[in-house]
Amino acid sequence: MLRLIGLGLSIYLLPIGNLVKLLRCNKILVDTYTSIWFSEGIDLFKMLNMDGIEVVYACRNDLEGKGIDVVVEEARSKDICIATPGDPLIATTHSAIVVEALRKGVPVEVSPSSSILNVGISMSCLQVYRFGRIATVVRPKNGIEYEHPLHIVKLNRVQDLHTMLLLEMDAENNYFMTPREAIEVLLNIQRRWGEEVIALDDVIIVQQAITSGKGRVYVETVNRIVDSVTEFGEPPYTVIIPARKLHPIERECLDNIEKIQCYTPSQYTDLHKLLERIHRLK
Repeated sequence: MLRLIGLGLSIYLLPIGNLVKLLRCNKILVDTYTSIWFSEGIDLFKMLNMDGIEVVYACRNDLEGKGIDVVVEEARSKDICIATPGDPLIATTHSAIVVEALRKGVPVEVSPSSSILNVGISMSCLQVYRFGRIATVVRPKNGIEYEHPLHIVKLNRVQDLHTMLLLEMDAENNYFMTPREAIEVLLNIQRRWGEEVIALDDVIIVQQAITSGKGRVYVETVNRIVDSVTEFGEPPYTVIIPARKLHPIERECLDNIEKIQCYTPSQYTDLHKLLERIHRLK
């Protein structure tokens, strides 16, 4: 069987049920391509390996192209688990693996978990039903700027909706787009359009490594982000552009959002003992 198991945004948000399923795997492919998991999770996989489970840190070649065929064929006779940061089927890479496995008659099980989509909205202080389409901001490639994200921001703002922007990351090459880079990409595009979709005094929400225990939520104006007035902590980042008109509760919450603890992780005094207890549920 092929199992796609969501790890959540950090070890502190890893569902107990998903941890039990990891303990039942013959082999675990830890996805290091589509996203990152915080360093606290490394100890977990070391311990699972010591428990007799084969653990492989999978890169792009392991999860795309011919790599998919290898994974699917192995899943015919073993419990092969792909452990994914966040929620498994948010990444299209994983959807392609599922489709190929089902096409070849290999059973598939998906175990969801928290992702930046639900956690990011929750930690934004904005009303969930006022979020529009999501987009990803990427670096210009060969001098060509990908305009789709600004189209989405414009569409959402016309409808008085909030926009969540995911930022490009290349974990294998240790590249994580910063909020400043993302905003500059959008501003460059709108200059070329001759429009003002985003104003310099617009308020932007930046979420930095939320749920890691070191994360923060910032509320800044566009010009302060571009001028690097605020130094953001370690990646990854998510940017949210609120609608121009805010509900009074949204406005008050945003005014006080930095007073809210982003996430205080529980302290695992002994991860070994925790795993021993989980073993009893196998």
